[in-house]
Amino acid sequence: MVKPAVARRLAAFVACALAGACASPQERADEIRQDVVAAAKEASAGPKAAPARSFTSFTPALRCMDNLMVSYGVTGVTALVEDLHDATKKVNAGTRDMLISAVSDMTRRSNAVRLVAYGADSANVIGFLREAERKSAYQNVPDYGIRGSITQLDENLARRTDNVGVQLGPVGGGRSNLGAAQVLAVDLTMIRTEDLSVVPGVASRNSVVIVREGQGVDANVSGSWRSQGLSLNFERGLERNEGTSQALRGLVELASIELFGRLLKIPYWTCLGADATNEAVAAEITDWYYALYGSPGALVTYFQWQLKVRGAYDGEIDGEADESLRDAVSAYRKALGLDPAPRLDQEFFAAYLKADHAAAGGTARAILAAAPRAQPRLRPPVTQPQVAAAQPAAPLPAPQVGEALALALDGNSPDWSFRRGEEIRLTATVNRAAHLACWSQDETGAVTRFFPNRFARSSALQPGAALQIPGAMPFKLVANRQGLKERILCAASPRDLLGDLPARVVGNDFDRLPVQSLDEVAAAFASIPSAAVATRMVDVLVR
Repeated sequence: MVKPAVARRLAAFVACALAGACASPQERADEIRQDVVAAAKEASAGPKAAPARSFTSFTPALRCMDNLMVSYGVTGVTALVEDLHDATKKVNAGTRDMLISAVSDMTRRSNAVRLVAYGADSANVIGFLREAERKSAYQNVPDYGIRGSITQLDENLARRTDNVGVQLGPVGGGRSNLGAAQVLAVDLTMIRTEDLSVVPGVASRNSVVIVREGQGVDANVSGSWRSQGLSLNFERGLERNEGTSQALRGLVELASIELFGRLLKIPYWTCLGADATNEAVAAEITDWYYALYGSPGALVTYFQWQLKVRGAYDGEIDGEADESLRDAVSAYRKALGLDPAPRLDQEFFAAYLKADHAAAGGTARAILAAAPRAQPRLRPPVTQPQVAAAQPAAPLPAPQVGEALALALDGNSPDWSFRRGEEIRLTATVNRAAHLACWSQDETGAVTRFFPNRFARSSALQPGAALQIPGAMPFKLVANRQGLKERILCAASPRDLLGDLPARVVGNDFDRLPVQSLDEVAAAFASIPSAAVATRMVDVLVR
């Protein structure tokens, strides 16, 4: 038993210690205030650990996809992303924003995908289309929509505990281990906005196992001191959880790679560490081939586009094979080590998807250059003597303060008169820094945008610098064989206005646009408020 006198002295000591070494109330209040202020200042500085950029195992794969899109000439893809909800009601994370970030990282260089972010204020793609109809904005509706959700979160799917302890008299201790796993899954699909149908084979469904583990150790000692009970306890533990949100980010990034790789039919699996010998990859290549084969003109169109990107084909992209395409296919097959027969078979398709196109494309072009070659349909051989190369336009005088933007447009023929089948070259010059865009209207009335394009993505033009089109770009402007009038329109503006124009007048480079004439394109420029645009429209006379 503790004696009363000892107990009083012990109580006085504890009270004095708690009072801050027997300080006065005012002194203790001042001390507390100083401690609180100092702690607040330290906390206001923020976390001691610096913010870190979020890198996942798919960060290099996203960069790889960007390079693939450049290599395969992907451009002008438009997609709408809805709110990607959590069907499990257990994961509180910004799934849609993760997808937007992934697509943004995947198109840094290529700028191949225009992603329209659609929020919770409008619910889904149907709401968007209704709003577009009300605003007469169908021309701006993306071609595809991405929808899906977090479809699965199975918690404690597996759990394991290992506990061991020992007690020997007053001394004891133990150790424990815990392991648990849960499964997270995301399902995303691509739909066509024109009819809300699912694009066959363009989906992603993946899951990941998230592990939670922990370790702990404890010890105790008990006894007595001067007839008083004495006990000492020790416990230490560490628990690690693989973050659910970080795992979700990885699933979303993987889904974005799969969705656009399958939609565009480019070898996305190379960015994921697989190759064409993988059983699943080989099966997917087969599926792609027969899907293209079964759609009228789709397989021909695919290779017309691809071989044009490689510089082996310069004909029309219309789904109809001609001698120029046959020559290009034969040369490319030979470059890939296949027999040169001009067949678009599965063997050629698979070989094309796994080819090194930097080497194969150069070899194919050399083969074509060394042999007589058919000209593309509707672009017959030029039998007349070639005209002299276009001379650079004389630089415009330096602009004066307040002077309007001016655009000079010169052709290799001074009066814009050309022989049938003759190649047309033009030179553009501006008096101040500007962005240039050019369209053509052929003898049939078809309107296409030929600059900027996949070969020259920058539209910037410096004052006095002569831009020659096509120049070194691997395409041709050729006067028609019928002797009918054609037209060319170029527009210069202080800033890039393509994003402000209706989608119907921009479209994809070299594709036929759903407009009646170049007048409609010029009117679209004129309708942009406060835009200083200089335009030149020339009639191409064919004799």
